[in-house]
Amino acid sequence: MGIRNLCDIPRFFSIPYPSFLSFHISHFFSKTPPSTTHPLLSSSHLFSMGCSPHCSYRHPFASSLNFHSKTDYVYSYFKFGSHLHTRMYFCSYACTSYSGSRPYATPKQVSQIIALVIEDVNDFGSKLNEMNVSLSEAIVADIFQILASERVSALKFFHWLKCSNPKLFCDPEIASLFVNNCGLLGNYEAMVPILNEFKLKGVFLGMKAFGFLLDLKLGKDSTMECVRKVMDVFNEVGGLYPSCGVRLLIEMFGVSGSFEIAELVIRMAGKKVNDYHVLMRIMCKKDDCQRVVGLIKEMKKSGCELNASTYNLLLSCLCKNRKIDEAFQVLETMENCGLLDEHTFGILISFLCKSHKFDLVLKLLDKMTLMGIQPNISTHALVIKSYFESEKYEEAHGYVIGSVDKLSHSSNANYSLLATLHLKNGNLLLAYRILSEMMDKGLKPNFSVYMKIRKCLEKKAEKDLSRDLSRRYTSFDGKMK
Repeated sequence: MGIRNLCDIPRFFSIPYPSFLSFHISHFFSKTPPSTTHPLLSSSHLFSMGCSPHCSYRHPFASSLNFHSKTDYVYSYFKFGSHLHTRMYFCSYACTSYSGSRPYATPKQVSQIIALVIEDVNDFGSKLNEMNVSLSEAIVADIFQILASERVSALKFFHWLKCSNPKLFCDPEIASLFVNNCGLLGNYEAMVPILNEFKLKGVFLGMKAFGFLLDLKLGKDSTMECVRKVMDVFNEVGGLYPSCGVRLLIEMFGVSGSFEIAELVIRMAGKKVNDYHVLMRIMCKKDDCQRVVGLIKEMKKSGCELNASTYNLLLSCLCKNRKIDEAFQVLETMENCGLLDEHTFGILISFLCKSHKFDLVLKLLDKMTLMGIQPNISTHALVIKSYFESEKYEEAHGYVIGSVDKLSHSSNANYSLLATLHLKNGNLLLAYRILSEMMDKGLKPNFSVYMKIRKCLEKKAEKDLSRDLSRRYTSFDGKMK
């Protein structure tokens, strides 16, 4: 199990021919036929290391290398003209003998299915039906991957799958692999009727569907021409596909580092604010403040109306990069534009708490009060926990009392958290006093916190205190402030 979790290790290995001294990643369908009689090509010298299907040594949307390798390998021989090629690949499914009334396809049968697809036989469907085997999602995924690596159309196989296994036909992973196959072959027309079916059945694609735009390794102009064709498909299908599909493309190009292409997609799609936000989030995750600022400038030039979410993304990026002065400048800009919201303050308070700048935290909280914005429970909890981490216990207590004075909706949660933190610190009596104090103020403690402290008091032979706590809790009228 340990080996299967090593996601950074290349996943498919074979002993290449004729070199016997090093391992290389298998390309599944070698164009140079190795000798099948060579001792190093036995099954004992072929290895696969299974891990997450999303792991790959290339970009995360590469269509031809995201396999689910687990067990066996297969040799298959396919004749093309006068050339005989030896095919090697790893099956990705466990060796389960039966699925329902039909057995799972064996590695040999999988290779036969691939051969039928590649040879494009007329009676393809009947030949597959005659095999009378079941195909798991992993098997089908591998078949699509291999067909993609060979640039062979999977259209017939997908239509057969629709009749033989409708559930797999509608699986988002399989659907994405089919669209990717069409894209690799430039068959955009075939995407339209399939996507129309998916739309009716509520099937949505993943980014793997458009991995071909990266796999083809085209220049900028050629890539954008392919993107136009994909967007034409989205528009023809309609529904949610135009908006969701565009954002999927932006995310794919953004994560792969193709920011220029991602921006071109945004412009092509009409320069929508939410599309810009998709790319900004990716840039923020990469801590690339310079690109985020540049994107905001472009939005302004394009006439996009910046909203609170736009600035909050920038603010988050600046805080992650510890650019506090720039962050407060953004805060001032947002205030002048009337765009400050609870989330804005939450971002800054979170950063300041981690930096233990409590004076600035309190100023921001006062500003929120003046503006009539209530901090949410998570913001209060962050401040209280940060005080504890700094061993400022009295300040934490004072902050909780202050939340009651300000009629905060989270006063109960704040007191309960304070009692829990004291209990974790080993201050049982202080935790008891906190609960007593909050109930004196008419605040009912969290039941689980109350029970933990009661049980701890009983274990410490503080039965009088335990009974007192029980009496207070049971006589509590249940009304919460």
